[in-house]
Amino acid sequence: MLAIRLSRHGRSKRPFYRVVLTEHTKPAKSGYKAVLGSYDPLKHEFIADVPIIKEWIAKGAQPSERVAKLLYKSTNDNFYKDFYQEIERKAVTKKERENA
Repeated sequence: MLAIRLSRHGRSKRPFYRVVLTEHTKPAKSGYKAVLGSYDPLKHEFIADVPIIKEWIAKGAQPSERVAKLLYKSTNDNFYKDFYQEIERKAVTKKERENA
């Protein structure tokens, strides 16, 4: 099965990720079939070839949760919401935790 996931590059304390298409059993850093985009978490820049990613998903590739979240955030296309679970976080005070 093919997976669309992030592959970490860059040096220490300066992460940079590539969005790659790879076999799900192989390491993400080596042996990938195609580079489909990039993500810089320090600058919050996500660049992806969205039409090609949609083609690969139609052919059966599965995006990772993080890639699906990034694609949804950049395109606002509900197509990508099916590939991750949205968790609602609620602030809990210390007193509420102790009483529970």
